[in-house]
Amino acid sequence: MSVLKENVKHLKPSEKFCSILSDEVCLSSGLSYDSVTDPIDGFVDTGYSKSQNIADHALVFMVRGIKKKFKQPIAYSFCKGATTQHELIRQLKQVIRCVHQCGLKVVATISDQGSANCGAIKILNQETRSYYIKNELPYNDEFYEIELENNERLKLVHIYDVPHLIKCIRNNLITKDLVFTINNDVKCAKLSHLVDLYNVDNAIPDCKMLPRLTDQHIIPEKIMKMKVKNATQVFSQRVSSTMNFLASRNIISSDAQHTASLCLFFDNLFDSLNGNFDKVVDGKIYRTSVKKNSPHHQLWADSLKVLNTMRFVGRNGKNVSVPTIRSWMTTIRAFQTLYKVLGSVGIKSLLPRNLNQDSLECFFGAIRNVGSANPNCNAFTSAYKTLVLNNLVSSHSPGSNCEEDFAEGRLAQFKNLFMFSKTPSTPSDKIIAADLPLTIHQLPNPTSYLRDQTHSYIAGFIIKKLN
Repeated sequence: MSVLKENVKHLKPSEKFCSILSDEVCLSSGLSYDSVTDPIDGFVDTGYSKSQNIADHALVFMVRGIKKKFKQPIAYSFCKGATTQHELIRQLKQVIRCVHQCGLKVVATISDQGSANCGAIKILNQETRSYYIKNELPYNDEFYEIELENNERLKLVHIYDVPHLIKCIRNNLITKDLVFTINNDVKCAKLSHLVDLYNVDNAIPDCKMLPRLTDQHIIPEKIMKMKVKNATQVFSQRVSSTMNFLASRNIISSDAQHTASLCLFFDNLFDSLNGNFDKVVDGKIYRTSVKKNSPHHQLWADSLKVLNTMRFVGRNGKNVSVPTIRSWMTTIRAFQTLYKVLGSVGIKSLLPRNLNQDSLECFFGAIRNVGSANPNCNAFTSAYKTLVLNNLVSSHSPGSNCEEDFAEGRLAQFKNLFMFSKTPSTPSDKIIAADLPLTIHQLPNPTSYLRDQTHSYIAGFIIKKLN
């Protein structure tokens, strides 16, 4: 953290705003003995306590810049299954406090909508509300707060990973229908409408209107539920317009227009929360940065009204509670609040792509590429150290379930570890003893020799630790 703190000093005030990403990666369980340092790796280790349970997951925290595109892994711990809510809260608070002490300004936390994450944020919101009620202060539910060491309270918003949310909507649509209201018109979206569209489009294989759609996108038994790319290709403007046209000509059911409306709705909403361009590209007006007069603000306001009417209905006709809809609403409100906060300090443009978990997903992919596809705790630790020390945290990992994150690289440059203070300069006037000749043969400078030997020793030590 001292290295990170030193590098933060060179950032502009607006470049210090950042978010904290957290996610878990699956590991292969197993124990391994390190003959050099003498520990047995593979047990649950939270950094605060250890247990005799065998770990099968790693929880990783990463700092991601909001204006300046940097990313920096900060901490990790080993757990069995999912980290518990209270342990997650403890680690999250500790990470936020350490990052804040480094000089960075944490304004948001980002995670998927796992039960532990949702539960932890709910507890943090309750703690914040209790503090305001106890101190008879007006409470604003747009933030939750973390108490720092100097009794200062840090306000943060929580964002659920948008690619994860779009994937969950598609997955729920496999077994349920989605009822919603747009412009006072009640609609019901069904997966069967997409299947009908797909079958009609496949009837003429040499002239497909939707060439990107495959069985893995549409057919329930073959859908790849973890692939975000497949979900976004289903909820797209092209699918929406094609379905609308065929339904208007009664080639497929006219009710398919309801599903077409849903596809267009989530296509626009996803673009507005995942844009990475400063200007309009390919006619996608929402896939741009958020500015004062951009159309995002009106879209978000309208989307909240639509999401508030959404409900999933099971095949038996009963409503099914799905937290994904609430997570969408929480995320939209967080973006609205965050834009106001950043705007108040002079940041007039916000790239939504900088506020998702793609950087962390790319890091997980890089870890698998460095070590093995399914590393254990020891292999994960070695790969983690290798990537951090060698700045091998790439912007994209082939085969990973995310897009390129366009980050410029790590914030902490560990070359600071090998910087030595300059030796004090000696006076230029030499004092020569009376009985010595004026010409003195210069002895080799021992400092450079010691420096080279020290570098060699440290480099060898690090390599030995990594292996």
